[in-house]
Amino acid sequence: MTGRIFAYKSIFKIAVIAVVLLLVGWLALQLWNPWGKATPVTVDALSLFNTGGTTPFKSGLPLETAFAVIAENKAFKLLADKTTAHFQIVDKSTGKLWRSYPDPEHWAQEKVPLNWKNQLSSPITIEFVNAKNYKSSSVTSGLADSQGYLEQFQTTADGFTVTFAFPKAEIKIPIAVSLQDGYVETRLIDSGIVEGNLSLLNVRLYPLFGAQPSVGQDGYILLPDGSGSIIQFQQDRVLQQLTYNESVYGQDLSFFNENTGRQRIAMPVYGLKSGDQAFVAIISEGEAFANIFAAPSGAVGLSNWVTTEWKYRKRFFQSVSKSTGDGFYTYSGEKFITDSRATRYYPIAPEKSDYVGMAGVYRQYLIGEKGVAPLASTKKDIPLVLDIIGADIEKGLFFDSYLKATTTDEAAELVKNIYDSGIQNLRVHYTGWQQDGYSTHGDYFPVDKRIGGNKGMKKFIDFAHSIDIPVYLTANYSLNTNGEDGFWWRRDGQRNLAGTVLEWWRHPDQEPAKVVSPGFYEKVIDSDLNKFKELGADGIYYEDGIGKQVNTDFNTRYAASRSDVIDIQQRILTKSKEQVGSVVVKNANFYALDQIDYVYRLTGDYSYDVFISEAVPFAQIVLHGLRPYSLEWSNVRDEWEEEFLRSIEYGAYPTYVLSGDKAEDLRRSYSIWYYSLNYKDWTQHISEEYRRSNEALVDVQNEYITAHRTLAPGVKETEYGGNYRVIVNYNESEFNDEGLTVPARDFVVVKGGTNL
Repeated sequence: MTGRIFAYKSIFKIAVIAVVLLLVGWLALQLWNPWGKATPVTVDALSLFNTGGTTPFKSGLPLETAFAVIAENKAFKLLADKTTAHFQIVDKSTGKLWRSYPDPEHWAQEKVPLNWKNQLSSPITIEFVNAKNYKSSSVTSGLADSQGYLEQFQTTADGFTVTFAFPKAEIKIPIAVSLQDGYVETRLIDSGIVEGNLSLLNVRLYPLFGAQPSVGQDGYILLPDGSGSIIQFQQDRVLQQLTYNESVYGQDLSFFNENTGRQRIAMPVYGLKSGDQAFVAIISEGEAFANIFAAPSGAVGLSNWVTTEWKYRKRFFQSVSKSTGDGFYTYSGEKFITDSRATRYYPIAPEKSDYVGMAGVYRQYLIGEKGVAPLASTKKDIPLVLDIIGADIEKGLFFDSYLKATTTDEAAELVKNIYDSGIQNLRVHYTGWQQDGYSTHGDYFPVDKRIGGNKGMKKFIDFAHSIDIPVYLTANYSLNTNGEDGFWWRRDGQRNLAGTVLEWWRHPDQEPAKVVSPGFYEKVIDSDLNKFKELGADGIYYEDGIGKQVNTDFNTRYAASRSDVIDIQQRILTKSKEQVGSVVVKNANFYALDQIDYVYRLTGDYSYDVFISEAVPFAQIVLHGLRPYSLEWSNVRDEWEEEFLRSIEYGAYPTYVLSGDKAEDLRRSYSIWYYSLNYKDWTQHISEEYRRSNEALVDVQNEYITAHRTLAPGVKETEYGGNYRVIVNYNESEFNDEGLTVPARDFVVVKGGTNL
């Protein structure tokens, strides 16, 4: 009996110790700051807020007569109301007006509850939480709800600054608004943010800028959803309370994410059109910590509106048992800090007030401020990109088996076959050339001997060069499956906020790959760049991760915020281009555009939210004339004819994934399980598709898309440079209009002339 009592006491002590350690660990996470920045200090809330002599923010809209001009340039006037810090922009040439608050004409019809009306009329809304209590719920508040007020409203040479105080939330936020050449900028000043006992989660600054109801006007919200999509203004929307809220540059896997299944946002841009008036917003600084939030009319109020939602903290799952999966959701104590957070609002002239005009503004921003130079010259034909699969592996009884698909000698035969068919502007990506093939990552060099080794690869590249064909070697350094390159997952793996190393699966039968810390893969790439060059490669195709995936790294050895990860990736792309010659990224985030030479397999789709009216080629309109791009591999399309026509409409170049005679074996592999990759089966299809694509696009390779419109249901027109049009008919019957005929499921090219 004594032994049992002793055992029970021991178990009880162990349990108590475990609970204490868990609490200590959790508290440490709240204070943990892997970037070495100062942890926010909790201060007495009473010392922060002295409301004596201040005027509480009043619910409702500002008086139209309260606005005075505080800044002006050749194109615009900036007016502000000092009692609310709301502002207006006036186009001096047209008299068009954009407000930072809802249109007063329709405010009386707003039927949402008072707390929502307070938020809709507030120049700023915040969400906050008691982060010390993981059971607490977050609260969203406008100024009036929090008995808020304005501090230190001051005019500047080009605008004004002000601090918004939220006494109930114990938070103060300083901001600046300025009028610049062609736009007005709103800026959060992180260094001046003050928090009391509560923690700031997110901020929406001037969320109703340019908002308009659906009553009596034609308009839409533009979202950077996939390649682009629009939400048409609609009265009496059937599906209410549905909103869009997604992270710029995709979800951060180091935090909790809802599985929305939406396309990744690759462009920090959005817009809104109402009648002949429109604006486009560009998140120009701090975009790694921003979401894009959109609310169609009826979802949150009468207006259609879209805004930047600035993130300061995110939820994460704190696991307490890996075996059972038990744990709890909470927030980190340290907020995201960045040098600056800014959104630019560009008013657009009536004649350009559509998504093409918005794309033109964003394109010029990329050229003028991000160093994305337009295409200087092109070849006589459009490019055709070929992905050649070298090898992959499949699950075996005891060991994985090697599946050889295309040796370097067979690759030369493949390229010669396509070249001899009359297609001479070829680009080749050799994929699965590394040790153990496509699904294996870590220690890429030397080339696997079973497909030809380094000697065979050099011979193939020399052959390609003899007929003026560049060869890129495909790589993905963001994953490691074999522990090579000196990688030890416990030391060098990318960790989430709970301290767990991130993992990734392509196939359920495959052992998960470890996600590599960006600080580690940067060192590996630095040591590998000369090896690419020694093989004679013209460039590197970074298929995944680099230029695309942005996760905060909580590995203390390589700690990196989202903006730090972007900086690392940009350095890698710069060095790769300088030392090897050229860089390609698959479906790249647009922060990579200044260094990459081709945007490969750019999405041509959207997320199919029920409130989305239609997809538009916004990304393609931005890119055409800046960077060549392709959509999905042509020979794995779900709908062959439909998607071919879409590539013509979107100005995209054809691309195929191919292999040698052993292609059928790949359907058993971990990663390349397509049934028909044998190039001999595709030569005729490739030749025909290329001929037709070349017919449509060869003359406009370096031209901007200047218009895109719907001529009739299922009939789309893309215009280049004002006098070259491509009309695509998706219908089963021919399209006729004023002497123009487009056959069913076909396209025609019209050079010169007037628009339909």
